[in-house]
Amino acid sequence: MKMKKSQINKKKNRIKFCSTILSTLLLILSFTLPVFSQQAASAADASLSNLNEKLEQSRYSGFQNRMISEAAAELLKYDIDIKEVERLLSVSIGNNFDAYNIKKIIEIIIDAKNNGLSEKSLLNKFKEGLAKQVDERLIVEVLTREATNLKIAKNILLEHPIEDATYNEEIIVESLAESLNNGVPRDSLSEVFSRSVREGRSPREVTEVSTELGSLSLRAFEIGFSEEEVNDVFQKAVLSRSGVDGICEDIQDMLVAAVVTKMNMASRKSSGTADTSGDIAAGDETPSSGSVLPSPSSGSISTPTASDDKPDSSKPDSGSSSPPEN
Repeated sequence: MKMKKSQINKKKNRIKFCSTILSTLLLILSFTLPVFSQQAASAADASLSNLNEKLEQSRYSGFQNRMISEAAAELLKYDIDIKEVERLLSVSIGNNFDAYNIKKIIEIIIDAKNNGLSEKSLLNKFKEGLAKQVDERLIVEVLTREATNLKIAKNILLEHPIEDATYNEEIIVESLAESLNNGVPRDSLSEVFSRSVREGRSPREVTEVSTELGSLSLRAFEIGFSEEEVNDVFQKAVLSRSGVDGICEDIQDMLVAAVVTKMNMASRKSSGTADTSGDIAAGDETPSSGSVLPSPSSGSISTPTASDDKPDSSKPDSGSSSPPEN
């Protein structure tokens, strides 16, 4: 009986101890969170004040000044790199960007934040465009495409969740978005990502596969493939293989075979033995569908038989992204 009372007392003491610790933590947070919040608000106010000074010194109309200022004030309310945003917007104002383009850029970043996306890749591309003195309309176009691909990338991750709870969502989403930027077809990327997850690959390996697909896609565009031909190559590889490594190998094999075919065509043409029936137009160096894109080697294919290895035909075809123009 004494033993039971002793055990009960020990449990009560542990509960009291845990309760005390929890109360202490809550008390600390109740003091520190308002401080952090006040500091962030103060930093946002200071940055907005600096931007308003820049606007007052600019050539924008009063309406345009107010439009940019209100949009910037809305953006600075978010958990964001305030100093970086202030710097990039200040440079844009100093470069006399069209006021409406500045507003569009701000709205793109706000929309990304509202969709639970990190703004880092958007700010990086914004900064890169400014550094390279890219036309402001192209900066808006690039940021719009990046934001769209980030949304698609996050949807892919949500459709095929990774069981490892330690993974960094931001890194994986940015990796998938970059693959889309490099022209990897959305459906092929989603299917390969799904198979990577089902194969139990680590988050690091998943991002490596995504990056590899992006590199292969860029190589295809560099060779001279059209967007349709890139789609064809990726679709053939995904349909022919069940394993992720095999898919990448087949894509590489098809690209190499296409280069060889293209070189043979050029060689026959230069030697005067090219077919003059009109199959190859003079000066046309782009691989033509059907003649340059081979099927994967039959000796290296293990056709998937499991139903879950087949691409999900229920997903809408959103097309593929063009390679980066900047």
